[in-house]
Amino acid sequence: MFFRKDADTALNDRSKDVVTSIIGMEMQMVGDISFKGKLRLDGKVEGNIQGDYLILGDNGIIIGDIMVNTFVCAGRVQGNVNVKTLQVIKSGTINGKVETADLAVESGAALNGEIKSRAKELRLLPGTAIPQEEWDARVQEAAASKITHPAKGRQQPGSN
Repeated sequence: MFFRKDADTALNDRSKDVVTSIIGMEMQMVGDISFKGKLRLDGKVEGNIQGDYLILGDNGIIIGDIMVNTFVCAGRVQGNVNVKTLQVIKSGTINGKVETADLAVESGAALNGEIKSRAKELRLLPGTAIPQEEWDARVQEAAASKITHPAKGRQQPGSN
């Protein structure tokens, strides 16, 4: 058993990624859920959910508020979402207020409601909201206007 130490180390490294609890497609729960670790929800929950890492599967439905550190949404949520990190997959739908510091939304996903960012600074990244070509053209245009009008807004000498 000279591989035992390596196997234990590999198992401990993977434990961060292991789903610790599962609510299957056939399950329906009414009531609040509080958990630690990683929960995968493929069934239906009517109640508030609080915990560490929540994965809502394609068939999963939550009717209630969600307060977790990380939320990956591929199913449907009817309620408010307050998380540190939110990833909405293309099949995901959230109807309610969303508050997060880190938001990723795939094309095809639906967010219906108010979205509030906890980030201190929001900025437009190239290729995200507008095509890369249009972004490059705007950057070049802005740079050209600074070069051709460097003294714009300042009084020219001798023009009193």
